Amino acid sequence: MNLTFIDWESEEIHFLLQKTGQPLVLPLTATIGNSIYDYLMNERPESSDSHLFLGAVYPHYPFGAGTVWHQAAKIYKVASIRQEKGDRRGTHLFRHNVATSFLGSGIPRPIISQTLGHANPHSLDPYLHADLVHLKECALSIESFPVREGVFCP
Repeated sequence: MNLTFIDWESEEIHFLLQKTGQPLVLPLTATIGNSIYDYLMNERPESSDSHLFLGAVYPHYPFGAGTVWHQAAKIYKVASIRQEKGDRRGTHLFRHNVATSFLGSGIPRPIISQTLGHANPHSLDPYLHADLVHLKECALSIESFPVREGVFCP
C-alpha cells in the first residue's frame, strides 16, 4: 500500500485489488485514519519510500506480499493454534472474519464480494459458511419434542 492511496481530504483509500486488478475505494473512517496517522508519526521508520508500511530494520524495505501472512503464521504458532497439517493459517482467516463481520453488520453481499476482490458473487459462499447468526435463523425449534429433565442445565 502506497501513501498516495490515502485521500485525506475525501476520507477515502484508493487501490487496485490484487486478485482482479479492479479499483476499490474504501472509506477512511476516523478510527482507521487516526491509526494510520499514529503509525506515521510515532512508529514508521523515517524514509523517503512512498510505501505506507515499512520494516523496522534498516534499510526499511516495504512489506512484501507474504509479510502479513508470515507474521500471522508466527502468531498462530506461538498461540499453538491451527498447527495441524492442512489447517489454514495466515491472512485467509482474516478474509473469513471480514466477510462474516460485514454480513453480520448488514452489509450487502455484492459490497462484501467487491471488497474481497471477487468477480463472481458466488465466490463469497465459502466465506459465509460460519455465519452463525443467520444459520440460527434457519434452525428448527425442538419445542415439540419431549426432552427429559436434566438434559439441559439451567
